[in-house]
Amino acid sequence: MYIKNKKQWLFKDKLEWIMALTITRWNKPVISSRMAFCCSCTSTQQLQLSSSPLNKTLQQINNSGVIACLRANSAELAIEAAVAAISGGISVLEIVMSTPGVFEVLQCLVQDHPTMTFGVGTVLNVENAKNATNVGAKFLMSPATVKDIMEDVRGGEVLYIPGVMTPTEILSAHDAGAKIVKVYPVSGLGGIRYISALKKPFPHIHMVASQGITIG
Repeated sequence: MYIKNKKQWLFKDKLEWIMALTITRWNKPVISSRMAFCCSCTSTQQLQLSSSPLNKTLQQINNSGVIACLRANSAELAIEAAVAAISGGISVLEIVMSTPGVFEVLQCLVQDHPTMTFGVGTVLNVENAKNATNVGAKFLMSPATVKDIMEDVRGGEVLYIPGVMTPTEILSAHDAGAKIVKVYPVSGLGGIRYISALKKPFPHIHMVASQGITIG
């Protein structure tokens, strides 16, 4: 689904209303950027969390309601797109590993926008997880549950958001220590209806609905 209006309601039903902001589309030769949105789907009860850095990140994601996911095929364009997203009201931004110079881009953004919540997506191994953490990532996302990463970040200050698809995977990730999971690819599973169905048996598990809301 493409976002066309400055304000477009994405989800309702028993989930909280979530609003996405328009991000500028960059029409440049050769290089391109792509912005997608992951929507935070929490329980109707307000989060009761300690003040640890990890829980603070979870609270910031919950407060935002939207994680903007940025892909670009140049570091320069990635920074340009990120700054535009921030100017448009985005407060939580994920930069995927396929972006050239992703760690340098992240380090630059963290230095220039210290109050923002930045993370890295499509993290598949511990080495990349450590590199992202070292330059200021507050959260890490994977398209699947990578047990080595989950073990490596356990007890640390970085929030790991593993990818899940089925109820069994959701519960397994939660039992292994995940504070929030990424339901992916949600558009191919029924979208809002699938998330609503999952929240009935798992109202206590925080979820991010990923894929299917795109700009670019």
